[in-house]
Amino acid sequence: MIGLLLLAVSAVLLIVGAELFVENAAGAATRLGVTVIAVGVLLAGAEPEELLTAVIAAGRGRPELAAGDAIGANVTMLTACLGLAAVVRPLHLSRRVRQYAGLSTVAGVIALVALAGGHLGRIEGLVLVAGYVLLVGLVWWREREPPRLGELAELGGHEDGGEAGSARSPAVSMLLVLAGLAVMLVGGDVAVEGAVRVVDALGRSDSAVGLTALALATTAELFALVLTAMRHELPELAVAGVVGSAAYNATATLGAAALTRPLDVPAGLAWTAAVAAALPLVVLALAWRGRLGRPAGALLLAGYAGYVVLVLR
Repeated sequence: MIGLLLLAVSAVLLIVGAELFVENAAGAATRLGVTVIAVGVLLAGAEPEELLTAVIAAGRGRPELAAGDAIGANVTMLTACLGLAAVVRPLHLSRRVRQYAGLSTVAGVIALVALAGGHLGRIEGLVLVAGYVLLVGLVWWREREPPRLGELAELGGHEDGGEAGSARSPAVSMLLVLAGLAVMLVGGDVAVEGAVRVVDALGRSDSAVGLTALALATTAELFALVLTAMRHELPELAVAGVVGSAAYNATATLGAAALTRPLDVPAGLAWTAAVAAALPLVVLALAWRGRLGRPAGALLLAGYAGYVVLVLR
């Protein structure tokens, strides 16, 4: 119970820290003149709380928790998170969002290849991080255009207070970004401690807990972001955030953890990495007409439930 309580507390800390970080980083990004999709893929999709949690787990010598969190978070987002959003309100997937979903599959395949041997060294970690840098460059190049007036208005409504966020001085925004990182560091440390306690109490493996309980805790912020985007009539931002985060976790999160300390993971983790890599294509198949409806959302939620049962059996 203490372990589960710590995971719940860590989820709150990670949400608060991520909100501080993203809210103040997003204002700077929109002023650089990129599209809403770019903001979703690059900012909402960049999940520093997951990266920090994986790095902390790797630094503590818990490689299965680190790798399990990165991979399990992707499965959680692409099934439970998107499924819940689609059940609440059908999602529209534009052509560009679908293309980026394909890119996230490529990132997932790279992660699968890196994990296939059961060892992820610093060289492989560097390659994964470099892959994410290339992805950022590609998205920036494709999406670098002034947002339409309607998009800017929608983004202003999505940010907390809109004008209040843009009125902050760069120095204040930077301090708030650093404060968000500090809160996320604490949250990540609490998340790892909670996961370790769950492992000890339930007798489950690190990888099983990382793929389920820890992944669910670290993706809590993305659940909140997606539901907020839906409330503000920004379905593309919601989907782009999930797709971008899937690519981020498969490359930057996993790579940063390996750079911190080489990861030795069980061979069984590879099948979950394969599932995570294939899930963007599953989502595209369910939304082949560009619309992810409620039946598809319910199917994704059922898939997540089945995944948890298989991992914890």
